[in-house]
Amino acid sequence: MMEHMNEHPMMRIGIVDNDELTLAALSAYLEHRFGAGSVVWRCVLGGKAVRLCRDEKTRPDALVLDMSLSDMDGAAVCRAIRGENESLPILAITSFPLHRFAAQVADAGGQGIVAKRNLRNIGMAVEQVAAGLTYMPSELSDSMPGLRFETADEACARLSRAAERKPVALSEREEAIMSGYADGLTTQQVGERLGLSENTVKTHTKRAMAKLNARTRSQAIAIWLTEKWGHPET
Repeated sequence: MMEHMNEHPMMRIGIVDNDELTLAALSAYLEHRFGAGSVVWRCVLGGKAVRLCRDEKTRPDALVLDMSLSDMDGAAVCRAIRGENESLPILAITSFPLHRFAAQVADAGGQGIVAKRNLRNIGMAVEQVAAGLTYMPSELSDSMPGLRFETADEACARLSRAAERKPVALSEREEAIMSGYADGLTTQQVGERLGLSENTVKTHTKRAMAKLNARTRSQAIAIWLTEKWGHPET
């Protein structure tokens, strides 16, 4: 029996996952469920996904977001998208036990989390979050009774209030380094792009992290993306 094929021809879905095979399998399943062309883009980098979600022309109706990416973690991607005052529905997926990331997803403003192995549940969850609802797996409601996912609008409002402060000013070089990392480059590749040694890149990265009050490089990238796009230059 075919599942909901062509029931939702207007659904626009974006997918970011660190594995090309998972991207292909998930895209095929979602297009089978929601109709050909419903997956409008897919990518492996969190920074690229943030930019695609920010652009009106490529903004999907729902984002399926892997929690383990090579350039930045899924929670950081979610926060960066929310930092644009963006109420885009976001569904997290992971191959790890759900409780490992569930609280991070909720705190970052995601609408739910699903195991990658269960394509049927992913499809059902995408449908729910795209409709303005949340998705709570039964295993989490039993094991984490205090966990609550917010709707996209609720999450956007909460994180917008928390982010009401002046943006941090990075130096031109620090900006260029953050941009390189956001593009998925390694420290060596960032250095090659800018004509700097790896040690120099690391030094400027540490300074940028301190200015941004970030504990990790991934968190610094998320904060930088949020401030860069959430406070456009006039």
